[in-house]
Amino acid sequence: MNEVRYLFFDVGGTVFDWKSTAKRTIEDAASQLNEAVDSEAFASDWRRTMFDLVGEVRRGNRHWLTADQMHELALESMTGRFPVLRRLDLAALTRMTWHQLDVFEGAADMVARLRTRYTVLVLTILNYQSIIESSKRGGVIWDGIFSCELLGHYKPSLQSYRKALRLMGVSPGDACMVAAHKGDLAAASQVGMRTAYVSAPIADHVGSGFGDSEGVTFDIEVDSYEALCQSFEV
Repeated sequence: MNEVRYLFFDVGGTVFDWKSTAKRTIEDAASQLNEAVDSEAFASDWRRTMFDLVGEVRRGNRHWLTADQMHELALESMTGRFPVLRRLDLAALTRMTWHQLDVFEGAADMVARLRTRYTVLVLTILNYQSIIESSKRGGVIWDGIFSCELLGHYKPSLQSYRKALRLMGVSPGDACMVAAHKGDLAAASQVGMRTAYVSAPIADHVGSGFGDSEGVTFDIEVDSYEALCQSFEV
C-alpha cells in the first residue's frame, strides 16, 4: 500500500461509539421521567430505522433529508415501540446523541498516529456539524471532513466516494477507505479505492445498511487500532 497517501474514514461505529452514546442518552432521558426503556433495543432500532430512511433517499423514494432530519424522523416512527419518546423532545434527543458521540478508546491516538504519515479524512453519512462537535469533544483531529449530506449522495452510492475523491483531487488508487462496516468498503473498492477493515471495540451489527459485501476481500483486515497503525507503518 506504499502508493496510498490519503485515508478516508467512516466514523459512526468505526471511530465514534454511537451505540453506547444512544443507550446512555435514552437511559438518562427515561430516568428523568421515571420510565423504563430497553436501551439496547432502542439504540439498534434507531440506527436500523435511520439506515432504512437513507436507502429511501438514495433510491429517490423520499426527498433529500439531512442525517439529523432522518434520525429525528426515525424517532417519530419508533414511538409505538418506545412510548417514552412521546414525552421527549426528539430534536433535542437527536442532537444530544449524534452531536456528542463518545469516541472509542484508542481511536483518537490512532488518528493522530496515522496523520504523521497520511492525510486522514472523514467520509460519513452523518451530519457535518455533528462530526465537528463530536471530534472536538473527543479530542480527534482530522485533516478534513466530507459529510455525504454536503456531497449530495449518501454512501454506499458510488457517487459519494467519487465526489469526495474529486474534491480532494485524489485518484482512487492513492486513497484507502477505512471502516468497520464491510459493505462500506465493498462499495469503495468498486470505485478503485484500496480498503482497510478494522474491527471496532464494540460491533454495532447494523453494517448491512451499507450493502452487500459477500465474497469481497480487503487489502487490510485487522482486529484492533494498533494493528491498523502497524499495517500502515506508523
